[in-house]
Amino acid sequence: MTNLTSWISQTEALERVNWRVDDFCRAHGIGKTFFYEEVKKGNLKIIKVGSRTLVPDSEARAWQARNLEQ
Repeated sequence: MTNLTSWISQTEALERVNWRVDDFCRAHGIGKTFFYEEVKKGNLKIIKVGSRTLVPDSEARAWQARNLEQ
């Protein structure tokens, strides 16, 4: 059953439209402090939906690509 759960999680990650902060940080191996520093510097764009902070998947991919170049 764990293989099915893992597959479902991977499939959901591939189809993700927006990332919640906790999920983004966990997936990219960073902490919330660093996340919000990146936002403050303008290196990572976020959107607000009510009180929820989200990172569009396109921005998450762009941020990752920029950081791979460094």
